[in-house]
Amino acid sequence: MKKFIFIGLILLLLLSAFINVSVLTLEHFQEDKIIMTFKIAQKDEFIVKWIHSVELTPWEEIFRIDSENNIILDRTRFQQFGAGVPDFAGKTVEIKDGYITYGEINQKIPLLPYGISSFAKHTFIFKENEYELYKMVPDGDRINIYTEKISLIKYLYRKIILRFI
Repeated sequence: MKKFIFIGLILLLLLSAFINVSVLTLEHFQEDKIIMTFKIAQKDEFIVKWIHSVELTPWEEIFRIDSENNIILDRTRFQQFGAGVPDFAGKTVEIKDGYITYGEINQKIPLLPYGISSFAKHTFIFKENEYELYKMVPDGDRINIYTEKISLIKYLYRKIILRFI
């Protein structure tokens, strides 16, 4: 019986090397180190938010994943116009709850780099979980966000093993 369980586990491991999953990866650029990996599906959204360096108000960029696993800048939310803020972007504009939202921007972004700052308090939000990026890397370092297809075994390795390193 133990022999069949062992063979079954080996077969499962081998099979997982050939099954691919789509993931969103956050990488610390300076250290060439994966920080987080999330399994993704079409229409998933994530948010990067921070405090604008001049206006000192919250800013949010909302991204979605399209059918080909591309990162698409969908909309931007901010409280006031100021330095570096375009007068219009996307196809729609809405003012609600003290925020201006430019919507339907639909800009494809193959690699999304962010210079992380403890002053700006860059935060990543995915599936209602918030991750304080400014506490994960040194001030001024860069985080790259991108999608990729990886084997199930590599995904499991990142989710389980890298969490403890």
